[in-house]
Amino acid sequence: MKFIRYKKDKPEYRGIVDGDKVKRINGTIFHDYSISQDIDYIKNIKILPPIIPNKIIGIRANYTNNNQTEPTIFLKPTSSVIAHNDNIILPNIKEKVYIEGELALIIGKKGKNIRESVAYQHIFGVTIANDVTAVYSDNILSCTLGKSFDTFTPIGPYMCTDIDYSSLDITTYKNKQLVQTGNTANMIFKPNQLVAYISSVMTLIPGDIILTGTPTQAIEVNKSDNIEITIENIGTLSNNIMEEN
Repeated sequence: MKFIRYKKDKPEYRGIVDGDKVKRINGTIFHDYSISQDIDYIKNIKILPPIIPNKIIGIRANYTNNNQTEPTIFLKPTSSVIAHNDNIILPNIKEKVYIEGELALIIGKKGKNIRESVAYQHIFGVTIANDVTAVYSDNILSCTLGKSFDTFTPIGPYMCTDIDYSSLDITTYKNKQLVQTGNTANMIFKPNQLVAYISSVMTLIPGDIILTGTPTQAIEVNKSDNIEITIENIGTLSNNIMEEN
């Protein structure tokens, strides 16, 4: 199932994607909902972030650092979230900016101290994320200030459920040139391990997002670049890079 959040004229809606059409739904996706008779076309709507997260938890070096004994986590503000086709705005700073294509987990069930064996029950679905970072010489700043700028967490375009996300190809293109490639099967800490570990620190609630890490080296970006991140069976997240006015 591909869920979408979108705007047509002024109202905002949720729906289920069916080819080039969207079937509107009533109710909340995390509980009971019904499919209405209203149908919209993707070409006629403005796609919004598929979820307004309660919190965003990121994972560092989840494909590359095999010496880790437990995941390394960081947080990003919800104000950094933008949608498919929105612009990533480069702040007026001297630091270089990098992007990372990632699989994002969306929590659908509240939990604390969740066991690995049942962690999948707390994952409602997945989407595509771009973890944008301004890289400072101080690594602590890179993981806090550098990840906190507005527009630095594009997500979408869809939230997908009922798919096997254990082995999905991830590709990132910059200006139509392949710059990142990998597969979720190569994560060091798998989704169930991440959910269990994070929930040992903080309560996870519906709408939380977990960025599971990027499969290869982060990619530097500049004004006017176009970034397209594709994850198998989910879709393509596209954003342009613009300078701050």
